[in-house]
Amino acid sequence: MLSGGSIHELVSGVLHRGTGVEVTTDSVFLAGSLAKAYTATLVMRLVDSGALDLDAPVVSVLAEFATPDPQATKTITIRQLLSHTGGVTNDFNYDGGRGDDCLAKYVQAAREVALDCPPGTAISYGSLGYVVLGRVIEVLTGKTWDQALKDLLFTPLGLEHSITLPEEALRFRVAMGHQGEPGQDPDPAPV
Repeated sequence: MLSGGSIHELVSGVLHRGTGVEVTTDSVFLAGSLAKAYTATLVMRLVDSGALDLDAPVVSVLAEFATPDPQATKTITIRQLLSHTGGVTNDFNYDGGRGDDCLAKYVQAAREVALDCPPGTAISYGSLGYVVLGRVIEVLTGKTWDQALKDLLFTPLGLEHSITLPEEALRFRVAMGHQGEPGQDPDPAPV
């Protein structure tokens, strides 16, 4: 919290109930869907630079993008993916493995996934559209999404504890996810 020109930090809890290691102000937590805000920021930086048009069809930038509906494939825009109105499904999980081509593999695998609804007709929150946007970032910057995020967002903002790869977490005090039944203390997640 910023108050009177001073930053005040407060933490509580443990990083892992099994070890009892306490949370500190420099502890790292899994951010989950915060990656969508990072991706959206990179997309908007590309828009600001003139490298990308929000109303351009995704296929005009990313030729490998497709859906089982050829008409929808031609009309889904960058703006629609950003606003979760592209009609793409939210029940698609695909592990493309590790490596610089994992987003390209995901986009390729998603080509056969049916739409949830016609593009532009409803909001349907999910990750598939944002993975596609991550691939758009890769194509336009010539960098992996991870590297583009570091070079264009984390480093300029001085976000020294923001990371994208699990092996990078070894440098920090990292919180382990916990799960459990309501009314009971949660246990560390098995993975």
